[in-house]
Amino acid sequence: MIFRQLCTKDKVGALAYLLGDPVTREAVVIDPLPVLLEELEDFTQQRGLKLRYCMQTHHDETHVVAAQALRERHGARLLAHEEVPSSAVDVRVRDGDVIYFGEERLRVIHLPGLTPCAVAYAWEDRLFTGLTVLANGLNRRLRGSARAQAQKLVETKIFGFAGETLLYPSAEFRGRRLASVAELRCQMAGSNSNGSSGRFLRHCALLINDKKEAANPQEERPHQDTANDLQRYAPGFRAPASS
Repeated sequence: MIFRQLCTKDKVGALAYLLGDPVTREAVVIDPLPVLLEELEDFTQQRGLKLRYCMQTHHDETHVVAAQALRERHGARLLAHEEVPSSAVDVRVRDGDVIYFGEERLRVIHLPGLTPCAVAYAWEDRLFTGLTVLANGLNRRLRGSARAQAQKLVETKIFGFAGETLLYPSAEFRGRRLASVAELRCQMAGSNSNGSSGRFLRHCALLINDKKEAANPQEERPHQDTANDLQRYAPGFRAPASS
């Protein structure tokens, strides 16, 4: 995978991501911004990449403006959740859909946060979480029922990934640009407004299991599906040969 994280130089520290397939040179960009287009163009030209999709994690008109510019220059199609209220969207996706570019693929995880159409994208050991989950945990702008819903969805859909899975948000937090699922479990356990010791212990147990797995890699464990297992037998997927 060809991977590049881009960041604006303002106080917001908005983040965008370019992912490319090293074999076919097809690529996607997540949450592009007009101010990052020049850097994005330079990188795609240097690597000989062909943009296939501009992907939104959340609806923002600045992302739409950047995507329209990339559509004109490269023919890239704007991809977003089916509930995004914009006629500019070319491809609408829902929870569980898989996006292919070259021999790579991303899975869509519906993760409503500041907007009901927010999503995350899963690729092997990485999750692109938009503005719902930042490097310090759940976005602090989430309040009330929206925060409760986001917390429940994160516990259901994100905590199942391995602790070392990396989280890439769409904005910095005090200079931090990534975290891990293990960190997120601890952050959310510590900030639990209900003070539930049971929930805290469950999160700690998950961390302990991750450490045991790392210490005993040969130990046989029941298989659990991960993002890498998704769509294993989808058309065009090349399964590795048995050794």
